[in-house]
Amino acid sequence: MGPKKMRAVSNSGPLIHLAQIKKFRALKIFNEIFIPEAVRHEILIKNAPGKEEIQKTSFIKLKELSPCSKDLAILLGKRYSIDMGEAQAITLCKQEKIPLFLTDDLDARTVAKSIVIETHGTVGILLRSFQEKLITKKEAIKAVEALRSDSTLFITNDLVKRIISEIQKS
Repeated sequence: MGPKKMRAVSNSGPLIHLAQIKKFRALKIFNEIFIPEAVRHEILIKNAPGKEEIQKTSFIKLKELSPCSKDLAILLGKRYSIDMGEAQAITLCKQEKIPLFLTDDLDARTVAKSIVIETHGTVGILLRSFQEKLITKKEAIKAVEALRSDSTLFITNDLVKRIISEIQKS
């Protein structure tokens, strides 16, 4: 039996960062990734990195929020000072009963965890895609190094070294 694939909801961060380092295919560890309207807007309308990849990918899907969920997203955004992409994505997790949220935003992670939604960021996606043999050890190491040099993700040199050390042990 192969690795278990899952569904997730993503905000724009991991999609943009993986596109910036040319490792968008790492997202194939998921069967489906849903994005709310605000995330679609952040990437497609604003022409951010990841736009072409999302348009070519069938497993990333726009999912509409119900009116009640839209209200909840506005409330979360105001109460926790998170942007609408994160607020809508967290709300979409609740609406669709999807327990996995992809984000690199620390405040959004805190909010999601407080309402029992598991979070994974770009680094976690890369590590999981390496564990599931979607990318090689060499690709995983280069990708983590590229996060530091070629993406807008803030990641410290110490963290890069620790992650690479973990990959090399595998």
